[in-house]
Amino acid sequence: MLSRKELIAVILMLSAVFSVLNAAIFANTLPFYVSYEQLLQQVISIGTAYLCILYALSTWMYHSNYSRTRQHMRYALVMTLLVMIVANIVAAIAHMKLLSFSIFKETTDISILFSKFDVVCKSVSLGLSVLTILLLIIVKLVVFVTIIRKHKKKQHQKIRRLKAAREALKEEP
Repeated sequence: MLSRKELIAVILMLSAVFSVLNAAIFANTLPFYVSYEQLLQQVISIGTAYLCILYALSTWMYHSNYSRTRQHMRYALVMTLLVMIVANIVAAIAHMKLLSFSIFKETTDISILFSKFDVVCKSVSLGLSVLTILLLIIVKLVVFVTIIRKHKKKQHQKIRRLKAAREALKEEP
């Protein structure tokens, strides 16, 4: 059975694989100089993949015996996930709105410009972007719940220590 940390790492690795597939294959239908929106999505997808791999591998490559350091890593992961989620949402919206060529559709038949594979790739790319966003949100929620649990546990231990110290002071003559 996988621990919570390992489960998060596996989800992050899946997210990285989907992001690389998205950038390399499905979001690569136009030449580089034609569509900066496509380039935006590719850069964000590769950036997301890089950060996901970095955090996923840190599960097995890095360990700290200090709980404060681990807590700071959780905070950093939550903030990084938030930035990745927002960036992927922006890229998905830009890909959906700007690469639909709706301005040109009114005046020109653009269906001859794209093969059926290109049209399918655009839909798959959008789907992979949404899937990546959902996976990142799941990871963010799991890490956030872990942070809250650890904080409550720490507060509970602090209260117990204070009560024990009071009892010890009362017992002393």
